[in-house]
Amino acid sequence: MEFIQKGEIPFVRILTALISGIAIALLQLPDEQLFSRLKAVFAVLLVIFILFHLGYKKLDLYRFRWAGGSLFFLVAGLAGYLLTAVQSEKLDKNHFSRTKQDLLFAVILSEPEKNDDILRFTAAIRNKESGNLISPSSGRLLIALKLSNSQKVQYHYGDLLLIPSVFNETEPPYNPFEFDFKAYLASKAIYHQTFINENQVKLLKRGKGNPVIAYALQLRQKLVKRFSRFIENKDAAAVASTLILGYRADLSREVLNAYAATGTMHVLSVSGMHVGILFFFLDFMLKWMNKRKSLRILKTLLLLAIIWLYALITGFSAAVCRAALMLSFVIVGKAIHRRTNTYNLLAISAVMLLIYNPYFLLDVGFQLSYLAVAGLIYFYPKIYHAFYVKNFFAAKTWSCISLSLAAQLATFPLSMYYFHQFPFYFLLSNLFIILPTVVIMYSGLLFALLPLDAFSTFTGWILERTISFTNSGLAVIENLPLSVISSIWINPWEYVLLYLLIFLLFFSFTLKKKLLTGFSLLLVLVLASGSSLKKVKTQSTASALFYSLRKNTAIGFFEGRNAYLITDLNPTDKTFTFSVQPSLDAQAITLKQCLKPRGRLKTESLYSEGHFIQFKNWKMLLYDSDFNSEKAEKNMYVNAVLIRGNPYLTIARLTENITFDLLLIDGTNSDYNIYRWQEEAAKLRLKCYILKKNPALTVNL
Repeated sequence: MEFIQKGEIPFVRILTALISGIAIALLQLPDEQLFSRLKAVFAVLLVIFILFHLGYKKLDLYRFRWAGGSLFFLVAGLAGYLLTAVQSEKLDKNHFSRTKQDLLFAVILSEPEKNDDILRFTAAIRNKESGNLISPSSGRLLIALKLSNSQKVQYHYGDLLLIPSVFNETEPPYNPFEFDFKAYLASKAIYHQTFINENQVKLLKRGKGNPVIAYALQLRQKLVKRFSRFIENKDAAAVASTLILGYRADLSREVLNAYAATGTMHVLSVSGMHVGILFFFLDFMLKWMNKRKSLRILKTLLLLAIIWLYALITGFSAAVCRAALMLSFVIVGKAIHRRTNTYNLLAISAVMLLIYNPYFLLDVGFQLSYLAVAGLIYFYPKIYHAFYVKNFFAAKTWSCISLSLAAQLATFPLSMYYFHQFPFYFLLSNLFIILPTVVIMYSGLLFALLPLDAFSTFTGWILERTISFTNSGLAVIENLPLSVISSIWINPWEYVLLYLLIFLLFFSFTLKKKLLTGFSLLLVLVLASGSSLKKVKTQSTASALFYSLRKNTAIGFFEGRNAYLITDLNPTDKTFTFSVQPSLDAQAITLKQCLKPRGRLKTESLYSEGHFIQFKNWKMLLYDSDFNSEKAEKNMYVNAVLIRGNPYLTIARLTENITFDLLLIDGTNSDYNIYRWQEEAAKLRLKCYILKKNPALTVNL
């Protein structure tokens, strides 16, 4: 296909078309009718495309190369769109959510993760039972299983379970800037979840999953147990399991924060670097097999098998799959003495992964991995050759610095967008961690390949000392002044403009074009102006925010860049961290005071005494089980009444002594009471807002 294969990067063009189709599908999936029509259109376009190719030379169609290129872009883009729609499972007529049934037959797809007395895992629905009739079914379900102390049943990958057909759609984020768990699960084709007790589950069979995956997970668990056995320090054992095997269940929050704050989180996420270290280790160990052709073929097969086994053990993450695919091409190319364009190699692996699973495009690991590698390919040689370093050791140091700068340059906007922080000492921490990481990986590989107790004791000792040294060093860097710039929130437009600015600055530096420098300065001005406008807008506003929580109360009173919170949550609670804190961080809000409901506080803006709260000229009443409406002032007027804590109350009785504009009911009340009060308020034609399972409410003052 000559009109496609111009130059050395045909797969870059294919990737561009494929990503375009996938992105459109992710924004808006088709219904069944549109899906059927698009399949027919795709078939017609594919036939035209094949005919175009067959007649390319005979009919002199090279004169219309633009038509061939456009036709191919449509075919590849539509293929990406249809693949995404198919894998979403929403169009599957057998999906368990489309019909009513009594029971579901579910096979565990992931390693169950235990948190206190809750066991969470993803399951694939294989069958459904209605009455006595069992029929095929499909779809994925996130299961949260409440464990019982009396029953000690252990669940594993591949177990076939019989569970009640009770589930709900995954809920969207209800509070400002809250993590979108619904979108995260949708990226894995999971749209429903269930919370059930262990006594509602029946284990039918074991070993119903993929036997290769089951073996790999069992092998990983054995290695994790060996790490725990031969490494006394728990944090060191957890880091070894995470860094070498991708098993993060035992990793403490303190260690995780140290790596995140120093910009070395990529070390704990098994990625291309880890696969590369494994490849160089194996290539060196099997170097003796290069002497004969038959041995070279055997070496190629061994390298491919071990690399993909490692990818399997570490969980087949997008980053590992990318590295394994690219290295597979390199290994095969080396064996047959063929070379290929690096960009094309990168694009081939991305195309294959996206055809396998279009939802990889939403995976943060996939995005970071490909951006980092693309940055290394493009930026590294230009940065490294910007300065000539003669001394050998200085040149190696400059090479490491250039690598770190290239990867950081390509990924920091994406990191800020997702993780809202920037490690200030990333160069120092990345230089520090290079040698320990290599030692840990090689020691860990020897530990896994030679499971002799005497040898394991020695390699375990090396691992423990190296990891403890690394953790201590990163802790020192983490505690340096301004080690991490946190609470950085950028919107999608700022994210795109940052990447545009990076390329404009880089091109203006390398090409020395004044016009590009001018555009770069203009873009800096646009970004700075946008940031300033957001600050001015925040500074001039005053509002009350009623958070939407399941079992708690939280009210935020915002005045410019300052806030007061009234909540029954502690700032260390997970609910506070995930549902309340993001709204403060995203707007760079300073929390002046956090007090309990009915707490006492008197400032120029906020007055709180018992059940009564006044913020500026806006008044509200907290109505709970301790409030006595009979003792309230006759004809009391407030702007809003918030009912919390299941008080014994009728809305008609509430309105006898209290006049208000807005009735609020939060998640601390039972569903029965919420429904009853909502019905009563509707009959009395009162403005009522339910905070439970609804978006948080902002009242602008």
